[in-house]
Amino acid sequence: MVRKLLSSFAAQLILVLLGLAIVSACSLDTNTKTHVAANLAGTHWNLKTLDGTTVASSERPLSISFDENRINGYAGCNSFFGNYTASGDGVFSSGSVGTTKMACLGERDQLEQHYLEQLAQAKQYVISRDQLHLLDAQRKILLVFSAAPSAQGK
Repeated sequence: MVRKLLSSFAAQLILVLLGLAIVSACSLDTNTKTHVAANLAGTHWNLKTLDGTTVASSERPLSISFDENRINGYAGCNSFFGNYTASGDGVFSSGSVGTTKMACLGERDQLEQHYLEQLAQAKQYVISRDQLHLLDAQRKILLVFSAAPSAQGK
């Protein structure tokens, strides 16, 4: 009798655990989906990866900031500025971007040019947790940014 009860109890326990595992797996998917931000305005980001390669941190990180319809940031040697559009469904585009004209040589110049080229190719954006991903039209990740620390704390 006890053996029957234990086997029945064990079977019930296994079924309950299996059910919980399935429910947990289903709910995990909804928690890890990326979220498109409805509005980039007022956000500030530091570049983390460029075309899949981690960007070395420096005293002044490569960055981008979004106002209502304007972008500005630091590209490695020069500051840049321009217009952008972004929709709530993740469509993104930047207009022509202007830069200051500081002299820049070697690797820093190449990094700046590559950064600005990738920014010009960005057609979609996704914000997931504290990261901004800019993607091309084929959804290839071009740039990954991390949220910049608030300037209010300085």
